[in-house]
Amino acid sequence: MTSAEIRGSIRYHEGLVSSYQNSVRQLENQINELLRLKGKFQNLQSNFGSRQSNRKNKLAGLFSTTLKVKMISNYRSGMNQLLTGSEYSNSYNGLSAAQERINTKIRSIQKEINAYNDKIVHTRGRIAYFRNQLAHAQD
Repeated sequence: MTSAEIRGSIRYHEGLVSSYQNSVRQLENQINELLRLKGKFQNLQSNFGSRQSNRKNKLAGLFSTTLKVKMISNYRSGMNQLLTGSEYSNSYNGLSAAQERINTKIRSIQKEINAYNDKIVHTRGRIAYFRNQLAHAQD
């Protein structure tokens, strides 16, 4: 190879490194956005759980005395089911599932970043090779 061809190869590979680094930055930005979103879900879930706990405590406090009135007993039972039943569990677990999907996406993006970092290392090795060749090139 001529020194001009070698310089061209070096520029080409430097461009690849720059492109890979840009891709890594974009992927890291995506991870940061996902982490912010995950934090919002965690806060939402925590607030949701706290509010439900407060509501259950209030319900328990309202009817702490044993009342024999059937209507009040049915109301308490229904409210307790609403506060602890499947609707609450489905909502709470849905927030957990959303966080897990975010974690899965983050892991996927991290694998992409690792692949780009491997490409960067390989391409920098090629640049070093071509620079070595340039030192020995004779036109």
